[in-house]
Amino acid sequence: MTVGLERSSCGLSVIAVYLSIVFLFSLAEARTPAISNNVSSYFAIDLEDGTMTTPQLIKKYGYQVENHEATSADGYIISLTRIPPSKPKHRHPYPILLVHGLLGSSGDYLVIGPNNSIAYLLADRGYDVWLADMRGNRYSQKHVRLTTGSPDYWDFSWHEMGYYDLPAIIEYILRQTAAQKLIYIGHSQGTTVFFVMASARPEYNDKIARMYALSPAVCLKRLRSPVTRWLIEHANRLKELFDMFGVQQFLPHSALTYQLSSIICPMSDENNICMQIVSQMVGPNPKMVDMMAMHIITGHDPAGASVKQMLHFAQIQRSGQFRQYDYGRRNNTVRYSHWKPPAYNLSAITAPITIFYALNDWLVDPRDVLRFARLLPNKPLINLVEDENFNHLDFVTAKNARSLVYEPILSDLQELDEAAFRESA
Repeated sequence: MTVGLERSSCGLSVIAVYLSIVFLFSLAEARTPAISNNVSSYFAIDLEDGTMTTPQLIKKYGYQVENHEATSADGYIISLTRIPPSKPKHRHPYPILLVHGLLGSSGDYLVIGPNNSIAYLLADRGYDVWLADMRGNRYSQKHVRLTTGSPDYWDFSWHEMGYYDLPAIIEYILRQTAAQKLIYIGHSQGTTVFFVMASARPEYNDKIARMYALSPAVCLKRLRSPVTRWLIEHANRLKELFDMFGVQQFLPHSALTYQLSSIICPMSDENNICMQIVSQMVGPNPKMVDMMAMHIITGHDPAGASVKQMLHFAQIQRSGQFRQYDYGRRNNTVRYSHWKPPAYNLSAITAPITIFYALNDWLVDPRDVLRFARLLPNKPLINLVEDENFNHLDFVTAKNARSLVYEPILSDLQELDEAAFRESA
């Protein structure tokens, strides 16, 4: 009886933690609901954008769109959405690949609409734009033999995304475009997976003309977000609960979140509970928030992830080291021939890199960004966003994202184009 009571107490405690996490994420992801269609926006967007898929959004705003798939060496089928170049006679030398962050999707690069989102800005200038959706999110849940109902399907972290998915994506794009190299733009986890690939599969450095890292999530020791710190503190108990109930998927895409947002947090209230929580996650920057854009993104995110993916981030925060997944001493010894998981060899990264980071980023601390930059063998170009309140989410949703981040990228891309044309002349 005593043992049974102890297990019951433990189970209830873990369930309480899980329910608290789900509630917090529901609020945080339900940032800004739409109560009225009369709400205006700084951007050229409207409320139906939150109900549309990535291809539907692209079509809605007058761009051509193509659907593609790349298959990784371990059998995952990755969805790619292409905005083909509008002026093929004036081709740029490099196609451009954009990769989203944790729990995000390709829609992240579209939510603030034409003339503002980076994907549209690139397409307007005639670039060949490719949007990836990494394994396990709402658009990429196919496998050559496994179904999402199989626990084996979800046995991956961002390590596999970098080691298997990105090489498959890059090879596919280069074959389709007949290009020798591509431009890579990643935000948050979109940078994590790149640095896994560039360190563990160093031959792919030669296929990158330039990599733009928006808030690189590699060194994560100094988290300022109290919500995220709390989640990491309870990571082991969360894993215990997931194992108990056989849960491998974390926060899959659901229309419920979108509906919940319209009930809990009125869009007219810029200080509603959802906005307060998201500010505690990514850092507050109320002047650059567009309430409609924040609501729209809840129709796209969370887009789903594996539980293992989340735990891997918790591990690197706790250890302070950018290394492979920790399975525990015994299993590490079997898998890695050492009781510790191996660290990624950052000295193998040779691709040219440009980093953008922000002072008010509560998930990727500026000190950790600078520490990471010092670990790279080739000194990266480092850009501090010129807004002291710019936060982690602002890289894809802020009113000043275009002027402070995207315009410098576009200017640099033009210089790369000119240099490439000079070399080929």
